[in-house]
Amino acid sequence: MASMRDFVIYATPALVLGIFYCLYRAATLFTAWRPAAALVWSTDYSEAQRFDDRWGMGLKRGWHPFTDGDHSRLIGETVHYRDEHGERHVAEVRRRVRRGRRPDGAHVIWYDTANPDNATAFGPAHWLGVALSLGLALVMLINAAMHVHGF
Repeated sequence: MASMRDFVIYATPALVLGIFYCLYRAATLFTAWRPAAALVWSTDYSEAQRFDDRWGMGLKRGWHPFTDGDHSRLIGETVHYRDEHGERHVAEVRRRVRRGRRPDGAHVIWYDTANPDNATAFGPAHWLGVALSLGLALVMLINAAMHVHGF
């Protein structure tokens, strides 16, 4: 049977690696990527799916435990944006939206300056927030382990 000690031994490095990845991702976005205003050209979140989600059923789109939260959906969009040189680009991005609500027609994306067709809707603030959440989970894990073992 697994003990609290086993859980701490496996969870601590996993959380630390997650924190490092999130910090690496945020640093990469700050240094080599640029923000741009993007216009949504198309989305995979249809009006029928929004209506279905608005009334709490979620039968048309289904519920995906790894991507959908209680009040959010992970959707895919085709966006058009201009890079720092004024050239127009098209990219497929994924982002979270409120269930049942119409997604905004324009939002900020981050594109890679080396390959402007590579874009993401999750900017550095997202990755820093995830790193902070993982850091808090790590502190709570170590605190719980210390209480269990009487430190």
